[in-house]
This record gives sequence, C-alpha cells and structure tokens, in this order.
Amino acid sequence: MAPTSKKYKSKNDNSDYYIFGLHAVKAAIENPNRRKHELWISQNARTKIFSSLKIPPIPIFNLDKSKNLPISANKVHQGAILKVSPLKQSTEIHETSKTKQPKLVVILDKVSDPQNVGAIIRSSLFFNCDAIINSINGGSSENGSLVKAASGAFEHVRYIQVTNIVQTIIKLKKIGYFVIGLDENSVDKISSMTRGESDIAVVFGAEGKGIRKLTREHCDHLVSIDGNHSFSSLNVSTAVGITLFNIQSNSFNSA
Repeated sequence: MAPTSKKYKSKNDNSDYYIFGLHAVKAAIENPNRRKHELWISQNARTKIFSSLKIPPIPIFNLDKSKNLPISANKVHQGAILKVSPLKQSTEIHETSKTKQPKLVVILDKVSDPQNVGAIIRSSLFFNCDAIINSINGGSSENGSLVKAASGAFEHVRYIQVTNIVQTIIKLKKIGYFVIGLDENSVDKISSMTRGESDIAVVFGAEGKGIRKLTREHCDHLVSIDGNHSFSSLNVSTAVGITLFNIQSNSFNSA
C-alpha cells in the first residue's frame, strides 16, 4: 500500500469525486487509506465481485433502479460507482521507497490524458516503481477516468503532482538519482545498455510534443526505444511499459 506522510498535496484537495468500474471500485473499497462516502451498485456487480467484500457503513444505492446516475451516462461504470475523497499522497521525494533496492521513479512531463496516465500507473505498479510524478499544471489530476483506466492500481501507487518538473528533477539528482529522458531522436538505445546500482528516474513527455526542452536539458542521459522510427511515435503508455521492462530486466546501465 502507498506510504503515508504528514506532508500532503493534491490538486483536488477536499474535492470528492466518483470512481467507477468494477476493479477500480473494488480496490478503493479495500484500501483503508481511502475515504468512502456512498456506493452505487447493480445486483449483478454485487453478486460477481462485491458479495465477499466488507463494505464500509456508507449509503448504498441500487444502480438497477436509479434513473439519475451521479456520473455522466457515457461513462462505462460496469455496475459500480463509488463516491470518494482524493487520496492523500506524500510529496516528499526522498520517501519514494523504504527498501534498500535501487529505486525507480517515473516522471511525466505534462502528460494530460487520463487514459494514458491510468495505463502508465498500471505498468508502474507491475514493474514495482516507487512513484509516478506528474505536473500539476498540464498533467492529469486524480479523477474518475484516470482511476478507472488504472483498473485498481491507483490505490497501490504513489501518484505525486508537482508544480515544477525541472526543479523536481534537480532535487532527485541531488539525492542520487540518475535521470533518463526518453527522446525518439537519441541515437542511444535503451536496449543496448545494462543497469547499474543507481536510483533511476525516467522522464516521458506528452505524445506529439515529447519532453520539453528545459526538461530534456536537465536529464543526465537521453535514450530512445528500438523500432521503426519512420512511423509516428509510440503511445506514451506503451513507451513507458517497454522502457520499464528494459530497466527491470537489467538491460539498462546508469554507470
């Protein structure tokens, strides 16, 4: 479970919102650090997934009989909607992990699409990342679409939003992180490298734009992903998955 701290920051602080989707709602209910307020659920969803869950003492509404849903009708809720408060995430960068293993952090340079960010969070959890950092201005905030796209993973990661990506990179470098930037124009390929023992932060830019110039200049090294570069750039969530696989399979070297 994501660690807690006395220092918190959230763009949507004190702004309750609705999580929807079976896996996202189930994970939120199971998360003791998540404040839950009301649950909307269909009989089918209750039978399939929620019959064995210990549901907190909150108002529960029958989704099958509700004509006025609390979310837009075009949202695919799968029979489960949960009103929650935003998770309180520690903003202390040095708290990214309590383990002695080399740390791994994903930095998103103004990646705004909640579907992409949700998919990145799923990959980051799978590959044991210590935190995902995104911009407050221009990055996707914690919301129902992002949490659904993460399919339950959001409850188990640290998703930190910061005001200044460059200053965050500088802080990470001061505490020993080696900062890698994904740049499709780099001649150095991530697959040709082997991993050292340094803590690593990997920076990804928004699709089409890539990493911003000033952000790129503060990276220690730039790499690209092997592939057909005559084609348009990869979806950013796909690029994150490929990169994290290379790093975790010890095919990346910061030395």
